[in-house]
Amino acid sequence: MSIGLCVAFIALLYVTEETGYDLYHKRHENVFRVLNKTTQDGLQSINNPKIVQVFQDQVPEIIQSATYFEGFFSIAGTKDPERWFYADPEIVDVFTFNRISGNLNILKENPKTVLVSKQFALKHFKKASVVGEVLTIETHDRKQEFTIGAVYEDFPRKSTIAPDLIVPNSNSFAYKSMMEPQNYGSKRGQAYILIDKRAAIETVVEKMNKVYKAQPKIFDETYDLQPLVDVHLFSENIEGPSSGSLKRVIIYAVIGILILIISITNFLLLYTAIIKRRMKEFAVRKINGLRASGVLKIFLLESLTISIISAVTAVLLMKLVLPFFNDFSDSNLILSGNINYAFFCYAIAIVLMVTILAALYFNYYLIRFNAIEIIKESKLKKRKSFLLKNSTMFIQLVIVVILLAFSLVYYKQLDFMINSGKGFSVDNTLMIKKLNWDASHFKEEIRKYPVIKNVSEGTILPLHDGSARYSVALNKSPSKQVSMERFEVDVNYIPLYNIKLKAGRNFSKTFTTDTNGENIIVNGPAIKFLGITDNPINKETSQGTIIGVVDDFKFESLYNTLRPLFFKIPQSYSEYGGVIIKYEKGKRKEAVELINDLLSKEEVNVIKDKRRVNTMVRGQENVVFDPDYYETLINDIYSKDRILQRSILALAVIAVFITILGLIGMSLFKSEQRTKEIGIRKVNGATINEIMVMLNKDFIKWVGIAFVIACPIAYYAMIEWLENFAYKTGLSWWVFALAGLCTLVIALLTVSWQTYRAATRNPVESLRDE
Repeated sequence: MSIGLCVAFIALLYVTEETGYDLYHKRHENVFRVLNKTTQDGLQSINNPKIVQVFQDQVPEIIQSATYFEGFFSIAGTKDPERWFYADPEIVDVFTFNRISGNLNILKENPKTVLVSKQFALKHFKKASVVGEVLTIETHDRKQEFTIGAVYEDFPRKSTIAPDLIVPNSNSFAYKSMMEPQNYGSKRGQAYILIDKRAAIETVVEKMNKVYKAQPKIFDETYDLQPLVDVHLFSENIEGPSSGSLKRVIIYAVIGILILIISITNFLLLYTAIIKRRMKEFAVRKINGLRASGVLKIFLLESLTISIISAVTAVLLMKLVLPFFNDFSDSNLILSGNINYAFFCYAIAIVLMVTILAALYFNYYLIRFNAIEIIKESKLKKRKSFLLKNSTMFIQLVIVVILLAFSLVYYKQLDFMINSGKGFSVDNTLMIKKLNWDASHFKEEIRKYPVIKNVSEGTILPLHDGSARYSVALNKSPSKQVSMERFEVDVNYIPLYNIKLKAGRNFSKTFTTDTNGENIIVNGPAIKFLGITDNPINKETSQGTIIGVVDDFKFESLYNTLRPLFFKIPQSYSEYGGVIIKYEKGKRKEAVELINDLLSKEEVNVIKDKRRVNTMVRGQENVVFDPDYYETLINDIYSKDRILQRSILALAVIAVFITILGLIGMSLFKSEQRTKEIGIRKVNGATINEIMVMLNKDFIKWVGIAFVIACPIAYYAMIEWLENFAYKTGLSWWVFALAGLCTLVIALLTVSWQTYRAATRNPVESLRDE
């Protein structure tokens, strides 16, 4: 019971930590995130600030709007990049900022002022009263000085936005460019609106789309609104920032409930066995005047005592296990009454529920017999309780089969995503992620070594660090714009990644139109959305002439459907994402040593600390070289899935362990019930094997029934879960067969230990009349 409650409490803690976000903001019910959708890109939360401003001006129900985008910066004299917001000054009107000092509205008056959190002020100035202090901020292209206009309280953990520092949007070149009407297609950042509490959301959305259709737009888009309180958990299928996962919350909650059910059924089963031995005690009590209400009070007190002891033990186990769980599942759960008061309320409710359920059941079980029947045992043996039948075992085995099947399917899907054919290969490949470095001399030098088979510059595959969207249209149909991903590549990029061409040709240095960026290569979805029904080669677009079409390759996570893209040779080395090096198979060590040696001779600052590979995006550093970059990248893309798969497997093992405890108890109880029968059979010549078969056949039968019931439930759950993926593995029959076989083996090994002891017992002992 303690182990089951411990797992259930951890699941409960996770659920309470992941729910209830953004209730901190006073007007959270009226704050919505702006979403947009195109045929090519699907639903996304990345918006153009100008169109959001137009919505506010022309839709009367919108009281206020605010657009922001995150960036990284360094405070003068420090090296570590920190999180900041470029934001509209109106952000303080949409969200709740609790002012400590200064004027939160000063950004509207003076664009060279900033707002900082209390934590930021204490970190950099060692005090909270920093209004009027000058702050020098370094970005990748310049230094700027700002005056601190106000300090606000740190946002709670359950807030979608939690900026350390807010700089007015007007200081961003990118923002100024996006505010031009001709740049409606440029998108960056998140947009939130505050609407009148009397307004109907459907009406606001309808008016927004009507306003957009009247604009000089680039893409054929539709707009929608997402409630602020839904952003944390309901953003997995929306392109843009996503921190929480409703899928993970549901999985943890369901597994926690299932393990709690296993524990409760074990508890009821074993306690019922104990009560059956106390039947005469209760019969004597009833003869001496104990009423039904008195019996219920006894069971309530006993159940409450056991439940409280189990719950306290479970909490102590939680304290020991929680650090390992956090590390194992990449969580940050904290067991604290100040932070998790909701958890403790629900935990107490669970303990009371178990207590009342157990007491009512035991009371119902006992009051069916009168005292005379109990003392004479005339009808007692003929009556069987529900839980003393095989139903308890059946429930547990169904749960175990479902959990094992789910774990196997999850493993199969994860293996499919990581190792299935994506249309390109990163085998024997190393990546140098670069920033503002002309790598032409480096590429020329490294090609001289036989260990190097090919070298290229271009966008890093698989795409993970960001998106470069451009509008593309056929010159003969300029009004039909298509949003496409742009890959900046050189002539070696496509053959290095083994991307196949199904039409046309690759880029070549012999064609100046290629190297001048006048030609492009596209994929299948690009052809589809451009509406090219005949031969696409030599068709002229706004981005260049199509000279080739590649086989469709999955350049993003397999959660996403394949989007249109085009390849193009850029005109500046700064547009390349990295240097890709293909080395001879089996020569990884030599290739790494060679790259390190050549980089040491280049005038670049090489960063090799893996911990900074993903966080360092600007500053004075020019190059990031991590020999394990691709492995790290794949882990980053599917890290949450790996973590969840491991967690499900661990919880399934715990469920199996608790079930084993229940099976041991049940087999022991059944063996004791049939002790004399076993003795008589042995005296009459029954062998040990025959007795074991007799005792085990019921367990085998119920494993089979549990398997039949569990398979359709698991199948339906798997089908629903796999719908989260654009590309998914099939549900093979062997997954369910293996789950059933494992359950059968576990059950037989568990009960055979007890049945063997019963079968080998001396019949003289079992038949002795006590």
